[in-house]
Amino acid sequence: MDKTMPVMLPRTCIPCEKIEDDCYDWYQRHEAKCREARSRCADLIFLGDSITHFWSPEDGIGYGAEVWQEYYGRRRVLNLGFGFDRTQNMLWRLQNGEAANQNPKAVILNAGTNQFSITERYSGDSPEDAFAGVRLLVETIRDCWPDARILVMAVFPRLPAVPMQQKIDRLNRLLAEYCGERAAQDPRLIFVDISRRMLTPEGGFRPELYCDGCCHPNAAGYRIWAEAIEPYIVDVMAVEQP
Repeated sequence: MDKTMPVMLPRTCIPCEKIEDDCYDWYQRHEAKCREARSRCADLIFLGDSITHFWSPEDGIGYGAEVWQEYYGRRRVLNLGFGFDRTQNMLWRLQNGEAANQNPKAVILNAGTNQFSITERYSGDSPEDAFAGVRLLVETIRDCWPDARILVMAVFPRLPAVPMQQKIDRLNRLLAEYCGERAAQDPRLIFVDISRRMLTPEGGFRPELYCDGCCHPNAAGYRIWAEAIEPYIVDVMAVEQP
């Protein structure tokens, strides 16, 4: 008799629909993104939470709209960022139509920060459980698009710095180790950490890079992100820089 106990996945790895309310209609955006995915093929796919969502001028926001237009306005891009999403929401979206009809050259994944956001509906996750969710997202993306370059972004600095930043730092170390270990078998998987550029030389938080002073970048913050990933995109797209 096999007495092996089943492995219990953390909730970060169990696909589910929206958890939190935000400034947009989650289900409406999901349906719109499914239609967009079916109607056209993108070369670049951005997958993430509000930091990705609010970069482009969608749903009346666009904190970094001018930077988005400069770098991605002439390219075939699909923005699959959803405000307040956690890894389990992103997994559900990929499994329910948003990955349809796509064969991207690169996927930019920015996930994990909301695992540490504690609300009435969510008690927060450990860095290890957050890492499990991001890792499963990477594996899911690779299953969907075997030939795509995957840029795994380190979670950006945010406030309150303690203990939030300690959790973020631990998650980023786990992601760096994972991507490093996978490099030999999957050279198209790349970990990109712009944390130092988002901090002072002394390691302090730079609120001037954030539109809300704590989490969401402004145009200056988004430009740092765009500049950091542009060489990888140029390489895979074989086009000139903007």
